[in-house]
Amino acid sequence: MFYDLHLHSSLSPCADNDMTPANIAGFMALSGADIIAVTDHNSALNLPAVKKACDHYGIKLLPGIEANTSEEIHILCYLPSVEAALELGEMIYNTLPDIRAEKSIWGEQLIVDTDDKVTGTVDKLLTLASGFSVYDLKTITEKLGGMVVPAHVDRDSYSLVSVMGFLPDDLRFEALEFTDLRKYTEFKNNGIVPDGARTLTSSDAHTLEQLTRGQLAAIENDHPLMRLIDRL
Repeated sequence: MFYDLHLHSSLSPCADNDMTPANIAGFMALSGADIIAVTDHNSALNLPAVKKACDHYGIKLLPGIEANTSEEIHILCYLPSVEAALELGEMIYNTLPDIRAEKSIWGEQLIVDTDDKVTGTVDKLLTLASGFSVYDLKTITEKLGGMVVPAHVDRDSYSLVSVMGFLPDDLRFEALEFTDLRKYTEFKNNGIVPDGARTLTSSDAHTLEQLTRGQLAAIENDHPLMRLIDRL
């Protein structure tokens, strides 16, 4: 199965407004994706429309959220259903600081249906750190039947490694996302990631242009995420 499991829709303030559910699903279907995950910052409100668009184009949706922890670590929370993702998203949103999203500064946060019609906006700025620690979000996501993957661990900001400097022994993850998989060997040799750690690599696309670059990878049949994917 070919995947891109880190995409942003128009709900994320840093994403273009034309990253609508229909556009994302259509472009990804044309690119040959079998499964995608739209992982907006701290919210799942566009996932119902994304699910309908994916069903229309015949690709699977793995519901997700890119959560920002209280430590300013980005983690990908993958859930077994849109309903579970919406539940997690509401919990995260309720912990966000009451700072309004000024669209002239941050961009818009648009809720869009499958006809590309804007049905609402989100008031709080979604890119802020939530009130949940990385430990909290891992526990909550797993209680909802999901799985947590630290996002872009090889980046210099908003990653588990850049914030903590290492992977804590009491914080075990079944997979790690790399922006560049070539860095995995370097991280392993430096003792940053454990032997046998499974990986993901995705586009983190915020624009339609980024969707067209064809950054798809194949997920192995024994990858831990297949426990969720097989039930979709």
